[in-house]
Amino acid sequence: MMMPMHFTASSRVMLLFEFWDVNGPAGMVVSVLVVLLMTVFYELLKIWKVSLDSRSKPPSLLDSVSRTTLVETVSESSASPASPQHSSSNKRWLLFHVLQTVIHVVQVVLSYMLMLCIMSYNVWIFLGVVVGSGIGYFVAYPLLIRL
Repeated sequence: MMMPMHFTASSRVMLLFEFWDVNGPAGMVVSVLVVLLMTVFYELLKIWKVSLDSRSKPPSLLDSVSRTTLVETVSESSASPASPQHSSSNKRWLLFHVLQTVIHVVQVVLSYMLMLCIMSYNVWIFLGVVVGSGIGYFVAYPLLIRL
């Protein structure tokens, strides 16, 4: 099957995988809804990633330097409780960083899948992505303001 290089309004299209072969109006409606929901999820992922960015601050170099100076000037017995706190801060930052990385990878994969859906040059799928992006932004933006 040759892919068209212009937008068509057909109810026949193959999306992403061989098994996602749409052959009628009912299948097209379901496919547009799936693509729309994928796009809404993509917009929500963007907001979630921004919220994690604002919550996870990496341990700054200044904090490390000031703690090192504090540990050097204070006796060994009183400095020992500060060490686990610094360790838990690093672990928390690493956990957030790993979560951000996973979210980023999912976001990139989803964005490329949506791009490939658009490259099917089907008007209905294109409109599903555009409307899904609008709905996703409309729903997610108020969440961003609350953060």
